[in-house]
Amino acid sequence: MKGRDIALFGVSLVAGLTGGFSLHRKKKNQPSESPLFYVGTWQFVDPHNHRHHRLEISPNLDVQIDNHPLKVRVKDLDEHQLTFQDKFGYHLTIHANERQPISFFDEADDCTYTMQPLQKPNE
Repeated sequence: MKGRDIALFGVSLVAGLTGGFSLHRKKKNQPSESPLFYVGTWQFVDPHNHRHHRLEISPNLDVQIDNHPLKVRVKDLDEHQLTFQDKFGYHLTIHANERQPISFFDEADDCTYTMQPLQKPNE
């Protein structure tokens, strides 16, 4: 019985270790799809009239432009983009690099805007 228990323990140990390593590899290669990556306050310039605007994405993925809430729902989310759909069916797609959101495409205006983190007055 003792030999069988030791063998069973050894097999369990090996299975646990190899399973843990393969799980770690899968997790490491898996893209980050956290919505918190997109959360923040951003500024952008409208290329048509050169006005500065403010885009805010809250932790629950509510969207505001210039402090005006947009009625949108999340359509798609991955490590490269977050897509919202508004009540008229238009898409607002936020593109990101590996560090932060960098631009968004507004389907209603057929325009892409470059985003930058909003600078605080004392920065």
